Amino acid sequence: MESRVRLATRIALARARGRPHTLSHLVTQACNGSCRTCLWRAGTDVDARELDTAAVRWLYAEAGRAGLAQVVVWGGEPLLRQDLPELLLAARRAGLFVTLITNGWLLGQRWPELRGAVDALILSLDDVGEAHDRLRGLPGLFERLEACVPILRDDPLRPTLLINTVLSAQNRGALRRVAEVARRWDAGLYFCPMETGELRAGEAGDRLAGLALSAAELSAAARLALDLKAAGYPLLASRPWLELLRDDPALTRFTCRAPRARLTVAADGTVRDCMHVDRPLADLETLRRAGGHLTDVFRSPAWRRMGADAAACTKCNNPDVIELSWLWDLRPEMLGKVVELARR
Repeated sequence: MESRVRLATRIALARARGRPHTLSHLVTQACNGSCRTCLWRAGTDVDARELDTAAVRWLYAEAGRAGLAQVVVWGGEPLLRQDLPELLLAARRAGLFVTLITNGWLLGQRWPELRGAVDALILSLDDVGEAHDRLRGLPGLFERLEACVPILRDDPLRPTLLINTVLSAQNRGALRRVAEVARRWDAGLYFCPMETGELRAGEAGDRLAGLALSAAELSAAARLALDLKAAGYPLLASRPWLELLRDDPALTRFTCRAPRARLTVAADGTVRDCMHVDRPLADLETLRRAGGHLTDVFRSPAWRRMGADAAACTKCNNPDVIELSWLWDLRPEMLGKVVELARR
């Protein structure tokens, strides 16, 4: 509970200073899965540049000094990084609330190293049983998760356990099935429509659009989620977001503030400009070697331009983007959600 109270306090302080409160770190693009819906996977044999241990530790220390509240570590598959326990402990020492997203394949093997370094653990779960294994390209994955969850639940240093489900044409009907698992695991459940592309040179690219659900199917999923939430299933999506998805499946009726609330750093250390992902805002390794600070990024004209331009953009369909935007605007429902999460 103490770490969650600290998280809420730091979020409020960051908002008051007009700075982002969340660091979203794509710590690696390497992955042992083969999800067709993924925009970020680069495979296990990728020779892509990644920040080394010292550079990531610098980043997390800088984030803490700059007043950010939390780091979300994702990939790729983060557990493929052998230095991950050291990185997460560095984040904790910097005062950051640590959320780790993983497919869970290596979790049973690596959990003893990670104990005490993770505040919230998000398991990616897109269906149940062999259907989930096929989506991930990892036979036996669901059984591994089933075996690991009781260990996590009984651990005195257990993190808050969450599930994230990506809805696509590959797993129609999965939301109800996964909701049953979430209730059995005593895990909070998020879900989101799959992302189909990113903005390059200011224009949308939808290279995975053929795998997405239709607007009618997304609206139906939102109605189901509202029913499940009312029935006591542990769905964490806010009612305003579910109602927006139900009534406006294209998710165009919001003003994006996400770039103001969240700093996104790629595996190679570049700061992501969500409006032009092919034109990073900064290179943190270059900044570190020059003796600069993370706050230099927040003071840059490019950072301010991104935040201003994003206000007219509704490309993203991720509930995190929309709910972060509402939290930035201090909507009461989002402040209530922060309290709800603090109690889990």
